Amino acid sequence: MRGYIPRVLWDFLIPDLTRLFRWRVQLDCDCISEVLTREDSTPPHKTQWKALHSPLPPGQMICHHDDSPPPPYRVIAEWGDRREVTFPADLVEPPDNTDPRIWSMIRHDEPHTSAFWEVTLACGHVEETIAPSLDWVPASGPRRAAPERVQQMSAEFEEAWRVNPELQTERDREHTRRMLADGWPTPEPEQLCYFCPQVRMISAYERVGWLVPRQRQSGKAESTAPTPSRSALERRLRKAEAEAERLRAELDQID
Repeated sequence: MRGYIPRVLWDFLIPDLTRLFRWRVQLDCDCISEVLTREDSTPPHKTQWKALHSPLPPGQMICHHDDSPPPPYRVIAEWGDRREVTFPADLVEPPDNTDPRIWSMIRHDEPHTSAFWEVTLACGHVEETIAPSLDWVPASGPRRAAPERVQQMSAEFEEAWRVNPELQTERDREHTRRMLADGWPTPEPEQLCYFCPQVRMISAYERVGWLVPRQRQSGKAESTAPTPSRSALERRLRKAEAEAERLRAELDQID
């Protein structure tokens, strides 16, 4: 059935709304937003928020701005989970804004499967990188090209940049030069971080209240016993009247 959620998953996918607490937060970009936490014990600046299912360092939140800088390259600090993805063969024609000579060097003319590794960058954000082969593990270290091949690639890149100065941005060109100087390692020891330009720190916050307002506790404890039915009350009344009549008869005998 489409849209059906097994009951065992309700606690994970459908939170208990009575446990959600509202906060108003101000970010260091001066934007103000409202967020929810489970219970009211952990303030927002100590909470670890998520971006695209990836956790951010505590106190950071995503706030998109059109004038944000381009994503920077960050060094890989830690390796995480692995997954495999199968791709069809690449097109012969290069994608837009891709130099045909570079495309001929990197394209796949047959379907292939690649292994993707989750990596934590030096900034604390989580991205993914592609392994050089399916059997590669981080302990193996990066694979490097032969020195003569690196020298050939360096000449080809320099020629491509000369012919088309807008082929790469200065940031990407410097990254390429660093990789060539390092022997063209695979996987690369640094990755673009797409979170850094959009991440802001929580600079202030205030409590708003429970998402579902809680009822005030009265000074007198309320009974939780169920209200008896009319027929049950009538039976109790008849029993009490019979007992009273019996006691009156015993009193008459004593008198």
